Amino acid sequence: MALASVARDTSHLRSSMTRGAVLLAAAVGLAVLHLPGRPRTVCLLRAVTGIPCPLCGGTTAAVQVGRGDLLGALRASPLAVLGAATFVAAPVARLPQLSSRSLWLLILTVAAAAELYQLGRFGLL
Repeated sequence: MALASVARDTSHLRSSMTRGAVLLAAAVGLAVLHLPGRPRTVCLLRAVTGIPCPLCGGTTAAVQVGRGDLLGALRASPLAVLGAATFVAAPVARLPQLSSRSLWLLILTVAAAAELYQLGRFGLL
């Protein structure tokens, strides 16, 4: 293995670890932060319409991760947890190249599935 390749792999691993550390620190910070008078929801769509968005539960999921409750985080927002994991792993992952059309189809499918999950979670289905 060439020295440049090793340096690149080390750089990617360092980037991934930094991303993970920053997200974990934010999650722990949210878990210990108690804001008096905090609104019931920070989701504008849910506050205005009562309908959750595909990312609803993201803040709750972060708090649950900060408390060490990964299962609770996944129940609150699987999309937020899996999205964070993907963000952390992206620098070291060998992901297939998708066409623009395939990427948009994937994004829309994941968003629709997340929205259906949230509608069921809030008893709106």
